[in-house]
Amino acid sequence: MNNTFFQNAKFTGSYPTSEDLPLDEGTEIAFCGRSNCGKSSILNALTNNKKLAKTSKTPGRTQAINFFDIDSTGVFKIVDLPGYGYAKVSKKMRSEWGQEIEKYLMTRKSLNALCIIMDIRHPFKEDDLKLIDWCETKDLPMILLLNKADKLSNNKASQVTNSAKKTLQKLSTKHHVIATSATNKTGIAALLEKINELK
Repeated sequence: MNNTFFQNAKFTGSYPTSEDLPLDEGTEIAFCGRSNCGKSSILNALTNNKKLAKTSKTPGRTQAINFFDIDSTGVFKIVDLPGYGYAKVSKKMRSEWGQEIEKYLMTRKSLNALCIIMDIRHPFKEDDLKLIDWCETKDLPMILLLNKADKLSNNKASQVTNSAKKTLQKLSTKHHVIATSATNKTGIAALLEKINELK
């Protein structure tokens, strides 16, 4: 496998509900986060393909569970979960998204780790903390991305990263904190390395 990027990744399907998902086999790492966290841009940076995951000026564009095969075997997959917490969609739709995310997380046997993406300027919102607590309860490894690091000075980004590590040091579940930027590729190599370790 190319260790620089997941360059052979390809989109394999979009599933509106957890009942529609492909066979529960192989290894999956799921990506989730608030609707304005830059999740699609991170997925595109990971694969060095700006068109792999749709990015939009309107947060909340991901409204289904999207699957990407990372290599030709189809054994290792990245799963793009709907963004949560976006104010401009109806409460009913937000509730339905939440239910589908929850069903996927609770029932998916091939889920090996969760990548939780947060805006480095506003980390640890209520929804993020709920997911972190859930991972801790289930002993599911997690990668916490402090994204949009290019919006802060290097010094400030380091301070926030160190503070996040301290916040999470009480966790017993395996976890990693990485400051990332899809714009200048900060942290993308470290993220690739951690994914390869966890898959």
